Amino acid sequence: MQLHTTVDVEEYAAAATEFLEAEPVSRNVLRGVIDIAREGAVTWTAPASFWWVTDGEGRTAAAVSWSPPYPLLVSTLPPDIAPALVTSAQARASEIGLAVPGVFGPRPTAELLAQAWCDATGATSHEHMAELLHVLDTAVEPPPVPGRMRRATEDDVALCTAWLQAFEAEAGVIGSGDRRAVMARVIGGGHVLLWEVDGTPVCMVGRNRAVAGVVRVGPVYTPPHLRNRGYGRRLTYEVTVELLAMPGVTQACLYTDVANPVSNSIYRQIGYRPVEDYVDIRFDAG
Repeated sequence: MQLHTTVDVEEYAAAATEFLEAEPVSRNVLRGVIDIAREGAVTWTAPASFWWVTDGEGRTAAAVSWSPPYPLLVSTLPPDIAPALVTSAQARASEIGLAVPGVFGPRPTAELLAQAWCDATGATSHEHMAELLHVLDTAVEPPPVPGRMRRATEDDVALCTAWLQAFEAEAGVIGSGDRRAVMARVIGGGHVLLWEVDGTPVCMVGRNRAVAGVVRVGPVYTPPHLRNRGYGRRLTYEVTVELLAMPGVTQACLYTDVANPVSNSIYRQIGYRPVEDYVDIRFDAG
């Protein structure tokens, strides 16, 4: 196995796209990073770095990306390559003067890489969040609720930005850079949907672009005082149905916090089923 690295998204895309799209659900986030890098990410504090692993016949067997301030994103990874990846990622972090905050990926690989990182640096790590990757092929309609779905517009940027910040704080995820710019961009692309009741938005669902027939849904946010009324479940269902009607889209996927039984139950009620364990591991100071 051989490790390769680059900061050139097109070089990485040429090497890794076929590998990533071969598993468009489990490698959805990694594949999406390529599109974000090509567009010129407004959420990153430094340009992305990329790694891929080739086998003895030159075929790509693993892919990794780091887009600060977010953790390393990893696919499944050959165990023997972890030390070399840690060394390379440390060198990149030193070069740009930023710390790698952690690693996110399938549990076995994320745990393997976190241990290799701690062995090399003397740091410690902790499990920040266990997540379940869910996939949906056929939506199951939930009970109706008052209101209707509509696409967010420029007039909704301020509200959706505030909701994004609230979601990040509540979920404990690393925040975007310029959140308002992020929200303006995704709203402009038609990727944010709202549920409104009597003309007032009560829930927000985001969605990503299709990757090899799969669209990832999220974030999903309902303000606390409006929860337990079925808005999030209904809006997620409506968004999912709309996505599955798009040409070429066959599946939708989303991540849930294992520690949140309510959200896990809600999504399963509309047809999402868990398929893989993921984990977000954060590095502590060494």
